[in-house]
Amino acid sequence: MTKRNMARILLGLLATFFITTGLIFMFAPNTMLAHVFISPIETASGLSSVRALWGGTTTAIWVSVLIGAFKLRKEYCLVGILSLTLVLLGRLVGYIFDGSFSELAVNLIPTIIALSLLLVGTKLINSQHSD
Repeated sequence: MTKRNMARILLGLLATFFITTGLIFMFAPNTMLAHVFISPIETASGLSSVRALWGGTTTAIWVSVLIGAFKLRKEYCLVGILSLTLVLLGRLVGYIFDGSFSELAVNLIPTIIALSLLLVGTKLINSQHSD
């Protein structure tokens, strides 16, 4: 198996996970809110915001990564790298300004793992055809 095919598989699986997450935020938002330590939202405007901002944005970002995986174009993956980097930054800003909380590690570790996998997959895209 070539490095580029490994990149396709790695990035494709990662993108599929996040696309699924985005779609769940869009179509069953309260199901996902519990997983990110947010109380259920009951107002139509609140649910609409979750569907649009988390569901729509997450799905769009990771569809771009999926396209990059299949076209072997790292440019499409940069939006995912930027997104996860800013999620990590947001967590750290929250830690600095709001203080520590028991779920901090639970929130940081998956982001760091996903960002690492995304960086490795993007690096593999640049491998030569003969690898």
